[in-house]
Amino acid sequence: MSVSRLHVIAPVTGKQLRSRQPRRGGVVTQIITAFAAENRLAAFIGLALGGFVPIATYLVAHRANSVTSLPAVLAIGGLAFSAPTVYSWARAALGSTAKAGGFVLLLEGVMILSSSIGLAWLGVLALGYLVLINATATACRLALGTRC
Repeated sequence: MSVSRLHVIAPVTGKQLRSRQPRRGGVVTQIITAFAAENRLAAFIGLALGGFVPIATYLVAHRANSVTSLPAVLAIGGLAFSAPTVYSWARAALGSTAKAGGFVLLLEGVMILSSSIGLAWLGVLALGYLVLINATATACRLALGTRC
């Protein structure tokens, strides 16, 4: 190889590294914070608290016989818990309030209604996303003691 084909790579400065970091409060930052080694306890509690609500909502909603039944009321409570967290995540990830609103409506709606339209597997997939989002946001909040 000739010398003319060698490329010298300049060292990366601290300023360049900081500019490549995910912005504070972003989805990637929350995941890194929630699952950092020093935050294992917060991650475990976040999974237990934040992950429980979507699972309980899914199971209760699929056992409800009518919209006026107690299980339906409990499912609405679960949606009220989850939707603001999912909205803030989607807004941070997608950069749009309209897209975030649509994402929340679609994801929460698919989790609740997928069995009634014969797509139970899609509801389970939506449930997985909701558990991940709610658990991570709760773990991040516990690790930092503030809103992520």
